[in-house]
Amino acid sequence: MKVSSKVTLGFFVLMALAVVVLLYQISVIQNLRISHQDLSQINVESARNILEMQRLAQLIADNSKRYFALRDDFYERLIVEFRNSFLEHLVRLRQTATSDREQAEAAKLSDAMDSFWREFNQLKQQKDKSWDPEELPPNIVLAMSHLEAQSEVMLDAVQLAIDGRSAQSEQLGQKAAQVSLIAGIFSFLLGGVVAAVIVRSINVPLRRLILGTRAITRGEFWHRLPSEGSDELTELARSFNTMTERLGELDRMKKDFVSHVSHDLKAPLASIRQVMYLLLQEIPGSLNEQQKNLMQLSYNSAERLAAMVGNLLDVSRMEAGAMEYRMAAHDLVALIKHVAGEFDMQAREKEIQFRFECDLPSVQVECDRDRIVQVIGNLYENALKFSPNHSEIVTRVGQGRGDEILISVSDSGPGVPAGHKEKIFQKFHQVKYGKKITGQGVGLGLAICKTIVEAHRGQIWVEDNPAGGSVFSFVLHPATQEVLKCGQSA
Repeated sequence: MKVSSKVTLGFFVLMALAVVVLLYQISVIQNLRISHQDLSQINVESARNILEMQRLAQLIADNSKRYFALRDDFYERLIVEFRNSFLEHLVRLRQTATSDREQAEAAKLSDAMDSFWREFNQLKQQKDKSWDPEELPPNIVLAMSHLEAQSEVMLDAVQLAIDGRSAQSEQLGQKAAQVSLIAGIFSFLLGGVVAAVIVRSINVPLRRLILGTRAITRGEFWHRLPSEGSDELTELARSFNTMTERLGELDRMKKDFVSHVSHDLKAPLASIRQVMYLLLQEIPGSLNEQQKNLMQLSYNSAERLAAMVGNLLDVSRMEAGAMEYRMAAHDLVALIKHVAGEFDMQAREKEIQFRFECDLPSVQVECDRDRIVQVIGNLYENALKFSPNHSEIVTRVGQGRGDEILISVSDSGPGVPAGHKEKIFQKFHQVKYGKKITGQGVGLGLAICKTIVEAHRGQIWVEDNPAGGSVFSFVLHPATQEVLKCGQSA
């Protein structure tokens, strides 16, 4: 599935879930509104009916007393009217009654009204006799009391029914709230799952692509990305793998070219150097001063070219992992002095002095002598190239962090800009100082130094010299007792 389809599907699921929850909430709210509306209407109608029936029962009782005291037909008509109205309200009350108790009490109230009406009609037959309102016959008094009492009971039944319906409505509301809460939590969890799946399906391939890009930046052209699937990111991974494979082929072609060309140049270059050396020694015959200068210039150029070819070969070996190191215990002080002696002639030409500072007469380190000589020689060569005439190059050997031995070479040259302090240890990187300096190489010396030092479990870096120029430093590890014993035995 394509990434766009995944995102669209994820948003569609979330939107559909939101719509379902919204519709459910609307349905619940609508049901609650209808329930409350019906409940309000029923409660109000029931309460109004029972209160009116209580009032009518009281009026019937009062007018009955007046009728039997005065025998006036007016009160009889009122009693009949009130009774009819009472029965109408009773019919309405039965229609709105929702509980069995309400129906039962309504039936009892109807019986009470019938009982009163029978007693009233029987007593009414005695037309020639009148009664004091306080001394009516017990049967009619009992019937009126029973009617009033049953009205009160009916009111209690209606109130209980109202309370019951209110409780049901409250339970419905609580249930709706619980269901809404559960639906909301489920929606949140499902939305989180959908979002996590979508983010992971996009984030994981992107993270792999970032790591793969960094690997290619480090020169790891063998790195490949998983390419199973059919989305856009998988297509990108396939294109990345194709690009990486092509870059790997180009890198191998470049390495093979450099290695072959360097190797092919080495033999004729050695012959040229040997011939020039013999001519400078005047073995074939004497040379005048001008001829000697020309031959010396050619010989120096051949030496620089030989150094470049040697660096190219070293880089090829390093990239192929074929660089060999013979580790043994060596006196670092003697080694540095030996390298400084090799550059003495070049230093004299520019009137530059080598100064060496070390508190110890000898410092034994575990290293490959030839490779460390190459590191110190590259640092001296750079210092001589960039230092002005009549200056000095200072070499210090001291204690680093822990048991490390710190070696630093300080010059008075133009220094290294802040943005280039890390880059100058990369292959073919050079700092431009305007006009090209005579004898400046191709930018492989410091890269080779970094590889050699790191192979010795050390590190190399550059800092600004407070007096002007640069300070190149690297650390080595002292020779252990076992290595020292092996060196003495050898």
